[in-house]
Amino acid sequence: MYTHTNNKLISYSSRYYLFGKGAKLLIADSFTGKQILIGTLPVGTVKSILGSFRLMARALRLEVRCGIFVDETTALVSYHGAIYRVDCEAKTITLEHEYRPEMNNPLCFTKLEGVDGFADGIYYGEYFMNHAKAPVSIYKRENHGWKVVYTFPAGSIYHIHGIIPCPARSSVFILTGDKDEESGIYEFKNDFSEVTVIVSGKQQYRSCIALPTVDGMLYTTDTPLETNYLYHLNFATKETRPVMEIAGPCIYGKVISESEMLFSTSVEPDSNITGIRYEFTNKLGPGVKDRYTHLYSVKVDADGIHAEEIFKAKKDILPMGAGQFGTLMFPAGEGDIYVTGQAVKGFDNKTIKIR
Repeated sequence: MYTHTNNKLISYSSRYYLFGKGAKLLIADSFTGKQILIGTLPVGTVKSILGSFRLMARALRLEVRCGIFVDETTALVSYHGAIYRVDCEAKTITLEHEYRPEMNNPLCFTKLEGVDGFADGIYYGEYFMNHAKAPVSIYKRENHGWKVVYTFPAGSIYHIHGIIPCPARSSVFILTGDKDEESGIYEFKNDFSEVTVIVSGKQQYRSCIALPTVDGMLYTTDTPLETNYLYHLNFATKETRPVMEIAGPCIYGKVISESEMLFSTSVEPDSNITGIRYEFTNKLGPGVKDRYTHLYSVKVDADGIHAEEIFKAKKDILPMGAGQFGTLMFPAGEGDIYVTGQAVKGFDNKTIKIR
C-alpha cells in the first residue's frame, strides 16, 4: 500500500512540503506531517470559491499547476495565468509575474545549475494555444522578475514542452510541439546564443520529457494520434530507435539522476474530434491504448537500457476533456519520489510516495 496525502503536493525542499487545494496553499515539515494553511492565492473571490470545489477546479483549471522551490524556504507556484512567490517562513504570497494573455501555465519550471555557458536559475517555456502561430519564448527568473532569453520565430513551433539541461554537453535541450512541422528537439549552447535543430518534422519527435545519455538521448513521445514509444536518439547519426512501446502519450516525467528517469502516460480523447464534442467525448485517441495512466521507470547502465512499468491508475468517469486527462504528475524536489494523480480513481488530487 502506498502512502498518500489528501491534497496535491506541489513542490518540496529539505525544509518544507508545499501543498495546494484550489487556490489555497498549505505547508508541512514532512510528507505526512500536519498541513498548515499559509493563505489563499490573491486571485479574487470568485476563483477562490469555485476552486474550492474539486469538480469546478478541474473543469475550469482553477488550481496550482506546477511549482518549484527557489531555495529551502521560498517557492514559486503557477496558477491560471501567473506566477506567485511563496515565503514559507513569513507565510506570505506575492504576485511575481503574469504570462501572456493566452497562457495559463507552463508544463513545468526547470532549474538550471552547473551547465557551462548558462546562468543558474529558474526557467520556463511558453505553453499556450498558439493558433495564430505567434513567436514563442523561453523566460528566466532574475531578481524577482522574468526576462526573455530566447524566442522561436513566428510559425516555427506551436509551444514549448520541455527544457532539459545537459551539463555533460554544456547544452540545454528544448522540446517542442505539436503538429509534425512544429515538433522537434533543439540543442542550445552559450546562454541560448547558439541553436542546432537535432531532429524535427514528425510526431515521432513530439516529446515532453527526456534523459540525455552518453551518445544521445532517451525520450518519450506525446501524441494522441499515433502509438507512443520510449525512443533512443543517436546524436551522431540522428537515428531514432524504439526501446519500448508505451501505453499512451507522455506529458509528465522526472529526471532522477544522470542514469534514471520516471514518466507517466495520459488518458486523452481523440484530438481529431473538435469543439465541444472533444470536451465530452468518451473516445480515446488512437495513441491511447487503455483507460489507465501508467508509470514507468527507465535506468541506463553498462548493460544497457532497462525500462519497466511500476504503477498504474485507472481514469475516473468524468470526461477526458472537460474533466481533465487521466495522468500522474511529478512534484518538483529532490530525495524521495512522489506522484500526484489527476482525474484517476482513488488518487485524484492526491500525492503518492513511490519510494
